[in-house]
Amino acid sequence: MDANDLSLDDNRTLQAIGILADVLDGVEGPGGLDTVLVSKALRQVIATKSQPAFEFASRAFNTLEPSVRRQVAETADDAAHHAVELRGRVGGFLSTAPKKPAPQGSVVGQQPNFITALNLRSRRRPNQPS
Repeated sequence: MDANDLSLDDNRTLQAIGILADVLDGVEGPGGLDTVLVSKALRQVIATKSQPAFEFASRAFNTLEPSVRRQVAETADDAAHHAVELRGRVGGFLSTAPKKPAPQGSVVGQQPNFITALNLRSRRRPNQPS
């Protein structure tokens, strides 16, 4: 999936962007200021649903240190996994049941970019304790 495949009118895409922004807000230590700036850019995407804002946020995310991007992607993946589990547990109260995500390959050894981090939102890890 690339940026052209994402719809900024899709609630799941916006939710994934929000999860990524929340994770970036929690980064501490070196690079913390940079992650806050990227988080603000992501929140601008949510607010405006603007393709230029999305492209700016994507470029900003990709300027973060590779280790920070990797950690943010992993933490966002875990947060998204827990959100999907929660939605599954309360699925009877929601208007739609959660969709089973398509299996995706591992990103081990790759430097997560913005699109990869967003795509991780739909990957589920089988038999992982909560």
